[in-house]
Amino acid sequence: MKETEDVPVQGSDNSSGEKEQRIKRLEKDKDRLKKKIDDLEEKVRHLKEQVEEYRALLFKSNRNTDSGKDEKPVRIPKKRGAPKGHPGKTRKKPDRVDEQVDVFLEECPECGGHDLKECKRHEDHYQEDIVIPQTKVTRFRHHFYYCSKCKTVVYGQGAGELPGSYIGPMAKGIAGWLHYQMRIPYRQIRRLFHELFRLDFDPSSAPGFDRQIRCRGDPFYEQLKKLLPEQAFAHLDETGWRKEGINYWLWCCAVMKAVVFLIDRRRSGEVVTDLLGKKYNGVLISDFLAAYNGIKSRKQRCLVHLLRLIKKWQMRFAGDRKRKAYFVEFKKLVKSVIALSKKIAAKAGLTPTIIVRRADLIARLRRKLSQPLQHAKADKFRIKLLKMIKELTACLESPDVCAHNNRVERLLRGSVIMRKVTFGNRSDNGIRNHEVIMSLIETAKLHNADPLRFLHLLLTNPTQAASLILPEKLPAG
Repeated sequence: MKETEDVPVQGSDNSSGEKEQRIKRLEKDKDRLKKKIDDLEEKVRHLKEQVEEYRALLFKSNRNTDSGKDEKPVRIPKKRGAPKGHPGKTRKKPDRVDEQVDVFLEECPECGGHDLKECKRHEDHYQEDIVIPQTKVTRFRHHFYYCSKCKTVVYGQGAGELPGSYIGPMAKGIAGWLHYQMRIPYRQIRRLFHELFRLDFDPSSAPGFDRQIRCRGDPFYEQLKKLLPEQAFAHLDETGWRKEGINYWLWCCAVMKAVVFLIDRRRSGEVVTDLLGKKYNGVLISDFLAAYNGIKSRKQRCLVHLLRLIKKWQMRFAGDRKRKAYFVEFKKLVKSVIALSKKIAAKAGLTPTIIVRRADLIARLRRKLSQPLQHAKADKFRIKLLKMIKELTACLESPDVCAHNNRVERLLRGSVIMRKVTFGNRSDNGIRNHEVIMSLIETAKLHNADPLRFLHLLLTNPTQAASLILPEKLPAG
């Protein structure tokens, strides 16, 4: 009798192999889906960050009312007026009296009686008011003379006269001041002139007012630009601008005693080089725009901008306790740098205590930026800041260097408001007018000069106007 052999069941090995392959495919699909979910969660966090940013712009005081977060307790508003026990304060007594009006009575205002006896006392009440001036028409009668030397008939120019102009320098100066300082459109200026001064002009002639001011201020504007590379520090920033629907950029450079505006199609380092040169010996204070990286100089990055970036990272890692705590600590270090910078500026120098504190603060900042976060984008941001740590702490080396760029942002605010009203410029002449006039007005304010008086002098006596904003010795070239 033959022994039976164990015969393997057909397909058993194949079925187990197929199961293993199916398991591997499922694991790959699981990994792929997990990666896709992580990417989608990252995008959702980024979109939430953008939504919160736009919500903060649109609904400043009520931005958290519709969010899923718990509402903050309602804050009871403070009572209006001075606090209890605060000493009262009245308007200062005027230095002069232009007119005195004696107020007498013929009957009692209480009962209407006429039996009144004057007391030996009085009370003075001072009231300041506006007297609307009327237009002044001046006729300049030019008397002709024959010059025997040059064989020519000549005539002179009167004081305060603008040859060929039917509107005087004071009216043009006021129009320019209202347009560039008060951001009023020229059609509204025309209405104001008509109703207050009974002076009419066509709005289409208003750009001619600007051009006349600009032509007299052009040489001084170019001299201000030459002053920029010689300064110890410079604030620089830019904002969007428009010309007939085309995107431009409005740049602003502010130094100790000068402000220069420049409108250009470029938003690159070439504009920075045009203003400060390829190598700037001072400290450039700016935000984190890459256009400022090309110039060779010491730099101070705006730490207020950095705080805004840190806030975005905190929102992105709202559900990640460890990474959120990292950025909370980093934010405290940045605020400490700003506080120490203010202290250095207040004391106008570096004391031994401040030097020790500065070294400790920079070391702590370096250690914090050296800690990995195990997140590709966050580590890229961290490494970038670590490489420019000297640009984050340059404000701790000199009392003249600010830790922020708020100064130039405040200077740009007026132009931003004007952009909303006028939508930019419509011609190259309009762009040049804005550059020159805004630069001269803001520079005059730095020198404590009245902008309105400065514009009037620019039209009538340019030499005297220049003495208000330019130093005696100008750079050669």
